[in-house]
Amino acid sequence: MTSSRLEPPTHTTGAHRARRRAPRTGPRTLAQRPPARYEPYLDGLFTYCLSVLCDHDVATTVLGDVLAISERQFGRCPAADPERRAWLYALARWACLRELGEQRRRRHGQRHGQGAHAGRLPAPPASDAAEGVPHVPPELAERRRRELSLLAWPEAAGTTPEQREALELAVRHQLGAPQVAAVLGMEPLAARELLSAAACEVERTRAALAVVETGTCPAVARLTGDNRVLLSAALRRELVRHVDDCPRCRRAAERAEAGGPWPGSSVTPAQLPLVEAPRAAAYIAMLHVPRARAGGPRFGRDGFPLDPRDHAARRERMRARALTTTVVATVVAAPVLALWAAYRGAPLTGEGHDGSPVSAAGADDRANGTEDRPDHYENAGSARNDTRRSAAPGSSHVSVEVLSAGTPPP
Repeated sequence: MTSSRLEPPTHTTGAHRARRRAPRTGPRTLAQRPPARYEPYLDGLFTYCLSVLCDHDVATTVLGDVLAISERQFGRCPAADPERRAWLYALARWACLRELGEQRRRRHGQRHGQGAHAGRLPAPPASDAAEGVPHVPPELAERRRRELSLLAWPEAAGTTPEQREALELAVRHQLGAPQVAAVLGMEPLAARELLSAAACEVERTRAALAVVETGTCPAVARLTGDNRVLLSAALRRELVRHVDDCPRCRRAAERAEAGGPWPGSSVTPAQLPLVEAPRAAAYIAMLHVPRARAGGPRFGRDGFPLDPRDHAARRERMRARALTTTVVATVVAAPVLALWAAYRGAPLTGEGHDGSPVSAAGADDRANGTEDRPDHYENAGSARNDTRRSAAPGSSHVSVEVLSAGTPPP
């Protein structure tokens, strides 16, 4: 016989389903990599993120965001390889700019909080402030320093940030001018002009470094001290100016550039090294993107993501336009509102105090006290008073007669 008594379950409700849904975190997961279609681009994307963020852990997290967004928006990805590479780099650029914006907001919030509590709370000790920072083994830290040193490019010390970004995409990541324009969101002609100007600056710096290597000018020796020089923007500017002004250094620079290409036509070196991407860490970051970072970019008509800074500027312009429209509408409506407020308590035109119509003759009769006489409407429809009627003593007599155009005067 079947019992209808409810027996308590022997397992926790939903535990068997939770065990089936739990992600695997064993060695097999750590050995997995992102999908194979991203393999040709992983090192370049990680190197780009590392060059922008200068932190291995943050660059790995951003690379996971890029792969996750690419998986969700894969229908927008171009089919051809050059455009696909450019599309992935545009995603990486958008994710890096978003990360930089979040870091800037966090620093601003920390400064604001410290300023609000200044003088009331003591500063935490250095040991407490260092808590929560993951300890990096010395071998890993040394390897990361070597990888960051691979990103150094002394010849590009004199370029602007826009020129340096375009050069990195063209030289280190081997993107053509149309692809660089697509990543940066500019016209192809403007991208070519930007690359040409950047190449000229690189050639000038390379010539100055060649003069430093010769060591024949005492002024250069005083500037650099020795051949092992850390070229900064200020030192590069002084070296280039000296090479332009010194005849000996100018001849040495011309001899160094004699065997090279025409300045501005290409960039030396023709290729820069890449940093190997951590496949397993990037795959884990791809699978565990926080909900706050899961949102993707806004895409343009060409399918490429829009620059978040341009979107923020467009939002500010729309807000300013709405504010301007409101101010203009208020200024235009102010005279009307003032006129309405001035005449709000006055009677309407053509009405008396009791709501009855008022005419000029009625107002005159009110003034003379003859408003209630029965002969008030005797001449209704005629503008001429009867001259035989005697006027009241002391009152002015006015006779008005309307004549037609063909009627001769009497």
